[in-house]
Amino acid sequence: MKKYLFIIDDEKDFTFFIKKNLEATGQFDVTICNDATIAVERARQLRPTAILLDIMMPGIGGEDLATQLAAHAETKKIPVIFLTALVKAEETAGHGNVIGGHRFVAKPVKIQELIGVINQVAGP
Repeated sequence: MKKYLFIIDDEKDFTFFIKKNLEATGQFDVTICNDATIAVERARQLRPTAILLDIMMPGIGGEDLATQLAAHAETKKIPVIFLTALVKAEETAGHGNVIGGHRFVAKPVKIQELIGVINQVAGP
């Protein structure tokens, strides 16, 4: 059974690349949202298996979005994986690559690494 992923990131080229590469594996269906202001409502409607969330976006940041997602019954149990260029994996390796209680993958994203993290937080 495929996992259903929801990517929230303002970089359209980046989200297109990640979507195409994840879907090409045959393991995932992916929906993209490039507008953080509507992301929580979309996530509540979609109820994905996991959410891939950029930290730095105009208007509202990923950490605030993660807090909003945790406040809704429909989305509070959905695993969030941060995607960020702010922190390198080596900088938090001793802490399990976690930011604010959520796993993260450093940009530029390596697809196999991302798939590994998705499977860790959302099950194989």
